[in-house]
Amino acid sequence: MLTTPAFDSLRPACDASQLATRTATRQSASEILGRIRISEIWRALGGGELRHGRGVAWWRRGGGCNVSLNDVKSTWYDHAAGEGGGVLGLVALVRGGTRTDALRWCADLAGIPLTDTPLSAADRARWAAERRELECHLPAALHWRRGAVNRVEGVLMYLKAGLFDPMVEQPAPGEITEWTRDLARLNALTGAALVDAYRTAMKRDLQSTAGMVRRARQMERSEIRALLRLMRMTPAEWAALPVTEWQP
Repeated sequence: MLTTPAFDSLRPACDASQLATRTATRQSASEILGRIRISEIWRALGGGELRHGRGVAWWRRGGGCNVSLNDVKSTWYDHAAGEGGGVLGLVALVRGGTRTDALRWCADLAGIPLTDTPLSAADRARWAAERRELECHLPAALHWRRGAVNRVEGVLMYLKAGLFDPMVEQPAPGEITEWTRDLARLNALTGAALVDAYRTAMKRDLQSTAGMVRRARQMERSEIRALLRLMRMTPAEWAALPVTEWQP
């Protein structure tokens, strides 16, 4: 079984569902909204099936998949109506009411208690600090998740090869299932939960985690350069490309 520190550092500190149901007397808006994806909120509101991240604006009886959702940024945009925003804006638009009402609905959906006690000046300052910290760490956390997902997928590929290739060591019982579960947990991490997992990984194995972030950034830059190169190509240059260079 693969149990090296580098691999152990990929595993979230706790299950994503445990993070989502953590209780407290008061939670900040960023913590509440960080526990649920906007696509999950879309479905809870009554939205239909999403196709490639796009759906129908059923609240205005729209036709066509004109609304795009972004789980990473927790945003939506209605291309037909020319409007968009964040999670609270979508909930308020569909359900009506204020943004405070929308936050309470989201808290109920996430299973997080929300008190009616107004925030004190100290609590408001703490919320602002938490929000700044989240925004500061989120870009690196997203790169870490991409690197972690790539590494776990590589581990799974190696383990599965052991089922068919006699030259590769066979996986231990339940090992593939365990790593598959870890992969699902990583893919489910967003917002505050993702930042929490990233910071835990940094504490467990600073060098390996920083290396994954660095490689993911390099990969992203390479992909951007390749995309820009393709966008500048003429139709003739596109036609001359080998299929393997552009086919997904």
